[in-house]
Amino acid sequence: MKIIAFVLSLTGLTLSAQTISTSPAAAGLVTNARGKALAGTKRNASAADFSALTVQTLNNDMPKNGGYGAGGGAGANLRKAVMWNEEAKRLDINPSIAKPIFCSGACYLLLVKTLQNWEKSGAGKLTPEAWKQLAVRAQADGVGVWGRANANGPGFSKLVHDLKAGVNFTDINQARPGDVLKFFWSEEIGAKERGHIVIYLGHYVKDGVKYITYWSANKPDGYSVRHMEASKMHHFIFTRITNPQNFNNVVTLPKEDKWLKDMLSKSFSYEEVCAKVGAKITAKPAAKPTAKPAPKPAAKKGK
Repeated sequence: MKIIAFVLSLTGLTLSAQTISTSPAAAGLVTNARGKALAGTKRNASAADFSALTVQTLNNDMPKNGGYGAGGGAGANLRKAVMWNEEAKRLDINPSIAKPIFCSGACYLLLVKTLQNWEKSGAGKLTPEAWKQLAVRAQADGVGVWGRANANGPGFSKLVHDLKAGVNFTDINQARPGDVLKFFWSEEIGAKERGHIVIYLGHYVKDGVKYITYWSANKPDGYSVRHMEASKMHHFIFTRITNPQNFNNVVTLPKEDKWLKDMLSKSFSYEEVCAKVGAKITAKPAAKPTAKPAPKPAAKKGK
């Protein structure tokens, strides 16, 4: 049976109609708070649009739930899920193994799975040497590919910037479903940060409150979608992959990124990290002018 589902636009503030073969939830699509399919969830996403392909991969290939965990067991399972197969000369990617999971692990797993689907589509190709470097290993923050993506601050954004594989920006009105988003739960970035890396899916206003919809590994469920009040989120850094073929450049990366390693011991400003990853900070709207007091009536002249 075909029905009309209403899909959130890129701004999340308007709606458009899309015909699908069944209800969005039954079809396994990412939905908003009202159970409607979000933009970018179509299963025939063009391989040329990596963000749309990311959402398609999320729907088709990624697990649901599985629990949230950031301990040694979660790391070991992630290494098994993204493992280099030396005999076959390929990267074996098995998302279902990575349970429980943490946010950076979930987003990295989705990245490599989307790269695999991009290559299967015939849109491009990574060399075996590049795929080998994308394997998850026991790497410290800032070391190797996974260690960069897993680092505090803008680790993922810096990796993409250094590879020239995409663009970074801060304006939510430029964001598309499938873009990567790093935000922070406080003003701190670096050693004292409490951050979250997610896949942006849209935003909308309900009862005068702005919400951001995203997918990631979230507490306590694991792989899941959240609708979070924007006012609770600080310092957005969006990353859009526009040149996936440039992930071939991972073979030329230095062994470590000292600046990302320093994220474990130092604090950084939002301005500094944005400059480092080539993200222009969107100017905040000008404050509304304060009403001026009414002028006092002129004193009457005496006769």
